[in-house]
Amino acid sequence: DTPAGRRSEPIVLASGNLGLVSFPDVPHRMTREEIDARHPALLPTLANHPGIGFLLVRSERHGGLVLGAHGAEIPLDRLDEDPGPLAPFGPGAADAVRRTHSFPHTADIMVNSFHDPADGEVLAFEEQIGSHGGLGGAQSHAFLLSPAVLSDPVEEDTEIVGAEHVHRVLRRWLRESNGPQVPVEDPRPNVVENAPFPVADGFVQEKSA
Repeated sequence: DTPAGRRSEPIVLASGNLGLVSFPDVPHRMTREEIDARHPALLPTLANHPGIGFLLVRSERHGGLVLGAHGAEIPLDRLDEDPGPLAPFGPGAADAVRRTHSFPHTADIMVNSFHDPADGEVLAFEEQIGSHGGLGGAQSHAFLLSPAVLSDPVEEDTEIVGAEHVHRVLRRWLRESNGPQVPVEDPRPNVVENAPFPVADGFVQEKSA
């Protein structure tokens, strides 16, 4: 437990080239203004670090805000006109950042590493050979491999962007291939509803069953 009157330490987590900073003693997602009042040098120091591409924070004035080196500050609703620090990350970066900002439990500070578009390099915050979790690099160019009998995933000259779009494509392919539909009825007899694990004929089934 934290002694009365003493702030708890921030929690810093890494996911590939994405960093998450949270202040657990604050019940809500802190704003840029609150962070500046508590730690005046924190956001400028992070934003100007050569290994960091941009920060995502919440702002009392602008809502979502992207911060970059040399004092760059771009509200999320202006990223399409001025991508600012997101420019090296290519098309789709602004939508990805806005999507992350919309999540109910986004960290107080989202930190994305530097990305060099010339060679595709990203700087992971973990000691890994590869990297995923943030924006930039080969992770931004995934692919779907499917049988030729299925429809094209998207129309010509369009791209799949985001997990939700991939989900819609996969659901369509399931329908085309007469695959299982959701919800799937349990074929086992006498399945007990609301059991901790599926129960049929009085026997608890293995989790992998």
